[in-house]
Amino acid sequence: MKKLSLYFLCLMLLIAACKSNNSKKSINPTEKQQKDLIVYTLKDEKSFDKQMMEIDSFVLAYGKFASSLDYAKEDKTTIQIVAHLDNDENIVKLVENFTDKDATNMGTNSFYLHEGKVFMSKEIFVTNTSSDFTERISYYAPNGICLKSKERKAVSEVLLQKAKFEAVPKTVCSIDRAMRALNQEKEFATTFQGFIQSGKDLYMIVGTPGTGGYTSALKVRSSDKFIAEIRKDELRYLNGTIYLQFEKIEEVGGFTYQSLIKGSWTKEAL
Repeated sequence: MKKLSLYFLCLMLLIAACKSNNSKKSINPTEKQQKDLIVYTLKDEKSFDKQMMEIDSFVLAYGKFASSLDYAKEDKTTIQIVAHLDNDENIVKLVENFTDKDATNMGTNSFYLHEGKVFMSKEIFVTNTSSDFTERISYYAPNGICLKSKERKAVSEVLLQKAKFEAVPKTVCSIDRAMRALNQEKEFATTFQGFIQSGKDLYMIVGTPGTGGYTSALKVRSSDKFIAEIRKDELRYLNGTIYLQFEKIEEVGGFTYQSLIKGSWTKEAL
């Protein structure tokens, strides 16, 4: 079994506790009336902004989404993704919550999609070298070329909303890493990395093999045949790719953790 420090597990649990109660499966609240998404023709900055506001309104009214695992590294790098979906299960907004190495930079990148392509990105972040919050918005052509970027700064997120934008050099904010995390690809592949016991709770650790990779912790609430088989000989299954079903549980007091629903060695067995 790969040995991981209790400090790292505490970091993973802290990250999970700070996230909203999302699920990897799409959520469709029955108490909300379904809303149609208006699709505008994107021809100028105003139409881009109008489409962004329509998507935000749709997301609030409908609330259907999918979530990635909460990933972290021992150097305090973290990433977690929420993808908001339209009525046809297409991603219309993707939100990337992140913390860079040693917490040098942290914030949220929001990507807005039109016909499957990013037409607008909104970055809100703060660095440990400045107390200012920065919001940067970039507009994109269908081929991915950045058309324009603008930026504003303030000492708080509240004041940020009142600050005026100024033009800045064109800056591309890539959606690629967020999509890999959402789809559990490449550096975000979920390979078995061992178990950690924390008090009475057992956690399965998944992530990329070797040191310095992204890892995620899932609480094992019941030991089914799949879990029991791995625990008999963990070294045999180390670095094997696991396909997961999970949910995020919020307890009294607001503590949130990832709970393993089911795992298998093939997608077909889920």
